[in-house]
Amino acid sequence: MLPMDGTFNQEGPLDRLEGERHVFSYDLKNATDRWPLLLLFEVMSAAFDRSFASAVVNSALAMNAFVVPFIAGQPLGYYASWPLFALSHHILVWYCAEQVHPGMRFDKYAVLGDDVVIADPEVGRVYEETLKRLGVRS
Repeated sequence: MLPMDGTFNQEGPLDRLEGERHVFSYDLKNATDRWPLLLLFEVMSAAFDRSFASAVVNSALAMNAFVVPFIAGQPLGYYASWPLFALSHHILVWYCAEQVHPGMRFDKYAVLGDDVVIADPEVGRVYEETLKRLGVRS
């Protein structure tokens, strides 16, 4: 369990940030509609293997015919949707922190699904830029 995750304890991760001077809060209103499937696939590939990742990430898509293919967003009924999204959200924050503080374990943040609070101005800036590059936020 990640102490920065609020899935089972919404207050806990925020309590850890008490006393921080600067905190930046982000609510990704359309995150599940815009989150790149490739990011979900890469998270699953890193945790397991590419074959298993393909089975999980493509499970809701491979058996259906769509006029418009999914390259972003999570379709209704997507089996691993929420936990995989939450984990990939943590990994995205870690990626952004690594850009600012290479080699440092970053834990000055709290995630609850598509909501995040980051207690580092530079990591917050990189997070916003990264969301724009991924097409999650304009």
